[in-house]
Amino acid sequence: MIKLTSRFRFLVGSLLAALAALMVVGVLSAQRNRRAEERKLKDLDELSSRLNRFASDPEASEEQRFLHERVQELMERARAAEAGSYLFGRLEEAIDGFLDASDELRDARREPPNDDDDERDAQQRTARDLEQTYFRVRQGDYFARQSGDSQGNSYAQMAQRLYQQARAAYDVKQYRRARNLADAAREVIEGLENLAQAAVRIPEPPKL
Repeated sequence: MIKLTSRFRFLVGSLLAALAALMVVGVLSAQRNRRAEERKLKDLDELSSRLNRFASDPEASEEQRFLHERVQELMERARAAEAGSYLFGRLEEAIDGFLDASDELRDARREPPNDDDDERDAQQRTARDLEQTYFRVRQGDYFARQSGDSQGNSYAQMAQRLYQQARAAYDVKQYRRARNLADAAREVIEGLENLAQAAVRIPEPPKL
């Protein structure tokens, strides 16, 4: 009888310990979820503020307006995504890239086209920048297909146009403007790549 009682107490104690552990795990999980949701809302508020600031510019270019419309759509997808999830992270990075592209386009329009002190150094730096951008832009069509996004081809074509504009600015020695446009082209591709990653977690390696 004593042995049964001791065993019973042991089982009860083990059960209570297990229940306590589950409660702790549940509390910690709820705390993590709450913190993730808070971070998500904070990040979305910051992105929304950036979008509103850029979209309120009456001189925004056609490319900028296109990006702002797309960002607005992606913001809705991001709000519906689970906080802290892979999908939310990729959408957030895509939005950030497109807003950075809009920022570069604004600078290309507003800032002096060429205010570098050393023209030769500026030319070399810009040439390297454009070379990197060229190879990055060439990836656009692949990311457009992988993304499955209805605007995928539009993003890729925009990046190509921006590179062409950057190359034209380089030809007339507007090196700062050329770098702004090149940076914008790369940011567009960066955003498109994140959309591709959001659509395909583990993409198939491309075939030659």
